[in-house]
Amino acid sequence: MSSEIQLPSVNKVDLSPSQQPKNKVVVCQGRSCRKYHAEKVFSNFQQNLPTDVELMSVPCLGQCGNGTMVVVEFDQTWYSEVHPDEVETVIQQHIIGKSPVKEMLYPKFHK
Repeated sequence: MSSEIQLPSVNKVDLSPSQQPKNKVVVCQGRSCRKYHAEKVFSNFQQNLPTDVELMSVPCLGQCGNGTMVVVEFDQTWYSEVHPDEVETVIQQHIIGKSPVKEMLYPKFHK
């Protein structure tokens, strides 16, 4: 039985900067992801994310064995096998630069 969590999709709409939804990064803290240093991944995001980006941990994103899993919720981008030293790349290139890190995308959801 799969316990996959469905995150709501976000329709991209042209909004003024004050109307833009707040960016959110979700980091899995499930048992499988913790084997791959999920706590350190979360900590690195916590220490380095811009103040306008919300950080959230969840007990499981339902993608066990592919961890650490990270979701940039604003544009529904999923990253798999995120290592603590790769967090800065995600922040700089995707969160700040608005360009997903293609080589880190979770292939199940991003072809």
